[in-house]
Amino acid sequence: MKNILQLVKSFISIYPELEWFREFRRANKETIQSQGIRKQIWAFRKGFYLETINLCGITNENAHEYLSDRAYLEFHPINNEYSKIIDNKLFLPFLLKDYPEIVPKYFYLIEKGRLINIDSKLSDKNELLLICKERFSLAIKPYSSTMGEGFYKLEWKNDQFLLNSKPIEEPELISFIKTLDGYIITEYIGQNKYAAEINQSSVNTIRIICVRDTLTKKFFIQSSNHRFGVEGKFVDNMGAKGGGIAAYIDISTGKIKNIACIKENGKLIKINKVIKHPDSKKQVTGLIIPNWSRTIEKVLEVMNHLSFLKYVGLDIVITENEFKVIEINSLPTLLGIQFEEGILKDDRMRRFFSELTKQTNAYYENRK
Repeated sequence: MKNILQLVKSFISIYPELEWFREFRRANKETIQSQGIRKQIWAFRKGFYLETINLCGITNENAHEYLSDRAYLEFHPINNEYSKIIDNKLFLPFLLKDYPEIVPKYFYLIEKGRLINIDSKLSDKNELLLICKERFSLAIKPYSSTMGEGFYKLEWKNDQFLLNSKPIEEPELISFIKTLDGYIITEYIGQNKYAAEINQSSVNTIRIICVRDTLTKKFFIQSSNHRFGVEGKFVDNMGAKGGGIAAYIDISTGKIKNIACIKENGKLIKINKVIKHPDSKKQVTGLIIPNWSRTIEKVLEVMNHLSFLKYVGLDIVITENEFKVIEINSLPTLLGIQFEEGILKDDRMRRFFSELTKQTNAYYENRK
């Protein structure tokens, strides 16, 4: 019996290494063959994906400035039991109930093809088509998906319905709705003119990384980037199929910098030069986002109100006069956060993740 217990304890002690090995192989399956064995071993030991090392330019000399992919995964869920709540788009109006002006209007929940009223003012479940005709555009999306997967734009245009720009008759539309499960139907947010001019096909969101300082207990903004869809895609998420742009923002001024992450032919490319949108040819670098100071002030007010959270990626859309929160992410993609520079160069971030490291180590100690 004693030998069995020792064997179990030994397995538990090496389990994190086995998990990381499996994740390392999964994440690097498309690039591992083109990388040298020394680089692979170094990346594995340091806890980085090969893509992270290549795109961020991580070396022995600067590795200490970057949070490793392995550590980031082991920290999850950073917001503890609240992570599942904030990742579910269905709960967004409830989380931000004190700020209804920055939340898109929610109309329906779709469960196994059945429309369920979310808006208490709706008296009939069959008002969907009327709502679309009144508002011209609606968003239909899964409430728990990531990377923009499963998104549909429903429009009423020129006396016909369009689903992702393709004409659809009422009977077909009703049949389509009946095939959906775990979806919500909300208003489609009209973005500010500047963003529409750069790319009209998608709602071009801004990702804002908000972190609660371990000393002041107040939120600060670690970084932000403006995302733009390309090639007529309806989503701007860099993880989605196709391409996209994520251009970094100067937090203090709202001015878009000359560093960006571009996805072309399924591959991420880091650039550090003046850029224009590949389709519209509109200038992106140097653009100053309207009402930026007021937006940031409001974002921090909202986050400090949600005092039970400590680390999120907020996705917002700048409208003509304000902004709307589209979703909140409990574990925003680390590569996107560190594209510009390693986040551990910031004293506040080092303190934050140092505290999480203590908690994670204590967790694994308790499992032994």
